[in-house]
Amino acid sequence: MSFVELNSETELFYEDSGKGQTIIFVHGVMMSSKFFYKQVPYFQENYRVITLDLRAHGKSTKVQNGHTVAQYARDLKLFIEKLNLNDVILVGWSMGAFVLWDYVNQFGTENIKALTIVDQSASDYIWPEWEFGAFDFNILKNVMQSIQEDQNGFNSEFIYGMYKENPPPEDHQWILEEMNKLPAAIASTIVFNQTAVDYRETMSNVNIPTLICFGSSGFFPLAAGEYIQNKIKGSKFVPFYESSHLLFLEETEKFNKELDLFFKSIK
Repeated sequence: MSFVELNSETELFYEDSGKGQTIIFVHGVMMSSKFFYKQVPYFQENYRVITLDLRAHGKSTKVQNGHTVAQYARDLKLFIEKLNLNDVILVGWSMGAFVLWDYVNQFGTENIKALTIVDQSASDYIWPEWEFGAFDFNILKNVMQSIQEDQNGFNSEFIYGMYKENPPPEDHQWILEEMNKLPAAIASTIVFNQTAVDYRETMSNVNIPTLICFGSSGFFPLAAGEYIQNKIKGSKFVPFYESSHLLFLEETEKFNKELDLFFKSIK
């Protein structure tokens, strides 16, 4: 196991395999790097593949502070610097996409070669004149309350929403174990912050090649992905019609091939 020390109290767990163009996979809220276990064997044949656990997620230090999308983006920046990585391709799933957009807003794209956005709307909140969110105030309030009062029960039910069809029992089990690694106090904190962020106007700052992948029956409609495509000049949008939120597990072969094709097209 490998860890990068961000400061005296924070270490990020990561796994690093393969050689060549560096790809970093960034997971969603309450999840972990393990979710990309079907991508690592495929991509490590021709790329350097790095998966990491965001602070307090997975095997990373359960530090109590710093649980905002903006801080996660700063952690990613420091992580890249600590490993002396250059011209990396970033793949962000769910909240991981927020982390990528916030990274671009804070630091630009000088050291980033391309982005891949996986099933994430420009904002999770249902703002006025914004229909592509997943949470209004009452939903957010109930989610935070459920996490605090019965984290295991909430996580268990949440998993079913991430699949188009019911997940195999063995998948439900390991996903629940990964989600439960994040302390409830931290989970409710970052769920609130990542719901409140809004990248509708700032994602136009993305000036590098971008691939957008969306499931057709997940938390967001395909139109949310098309909105992003219209905001990011020259981006490519690929729908996944047999998937919900976990398209890289539900349609693994298509997902891997689409990303590989995109990566090879980048000059």
